[in-house]
Amino acid sequence: MDSKGRTTFALAAVCITTAMHAAAQPFPTQPIRVLIGLPAGTSPDVVARTLGAAMGPLLGQPVIVENRPGAGGTLATSATATAAPDGHVLNASGCSGDSITHAFVSQGRPPLALFKDLTPVGRMMRDHWLVLVTGNSPVTSLKALAAFARSQPNPVAYPSQGEGSSPHLQGARLARALGFEALHVPYKDGAMNDLIGGRLAYAVQGSAAAVPLIASGRLRALAVLSSERLPALPEVPTAEQAGLKGHVFNGGICLWAPGRTPGSTQARLNAALADASRDPAVRARFDTLGVEPMTSDLEETVRFVTAFAAASDQWRTEVFGPGR
Repeated sequence: MDSKGRTTFALAAVCITTAMHAAAQPFPTQPIRVLIGLPAGTSPDVVARTLGAAMGPLLGQPVIVENRPGAGGTLATSATATAAPDGHVLNASGCSGDSITHAFVSQGRPPLALFKDLTPVGRMMRDHWLVLVTGNSPVTSLKALAAFARSQPNPVAYPSQGEGSSPHLQGARLARALGFEALHVPYKDGAMNDLIGGRLAYAVQGSAAAVPLIASGRLRALAVLSSERLPALPEVPTAEQAGLKGHVFNGGICLWAPGRTPGSTQARLNAALADASRDPAVRARFDTLGVEPMTSDLEETVRFVTAFAAASDQWRTEVFGPGR
């Protein structure tokens, strides 16, 4: 299905499920579990815990984050997709759907279908992705990173949270743009510790997990992949300013529910998420992490995810070729 067809299907699904409001059961009736396919301290984890704490009082039930790292995020997404479609089990992961589709394909497993097996009920935030090295590295720019990598006898290593994930794609995309060989190392956890320790040459990661480590001096940011500089790190140039014309990537974390979740439940979650994103305490916390809270209704969310997934597919084909 092409991106236009995906959008039409997804918007039709939103309209159908919204029409089911009257027939839906009261929600929520028990604590809400948000499954994260990454370790504690990563961007989705930090964002979900911050928003979950604000959403709980609005929903009248606690929002509990559960970390289920491994397999490129597919442990968490599989568990969400097969959960009862009543809104009490959710998933927080990238809006591109990488951990829902490509991570499964990379493991030789049939992918879940966006908007069918899992559907986004709201955008949790827009983040800014950073090119990172250890804090005491002699590498201080993208040009220097390329020179260092080319001088090594073997391909330099970079991490991701799993095969097929956005850090995997963006790390490979950066190496291709800078013209050096790189070795992808998937991690279940501990990638940041190995980067800080100098056992990895570089990483491309979201700002929520990285900014506190940069502030402490344990990591250094060489560039931000946004089209504009990051207010939390005003001294860090964009990749375009550092010489990579058109090299832009803005990620984001979405809140996903099982595909057959009633429209009334999706709408309740979307409204609570939007209200939580407006909370001054949430916004203050997000400012320190270098991420932006987002408020979008269900239809706006579907349109964004459809476009973002298509862009991710295009980058993936450019870097890895078709079929990845």
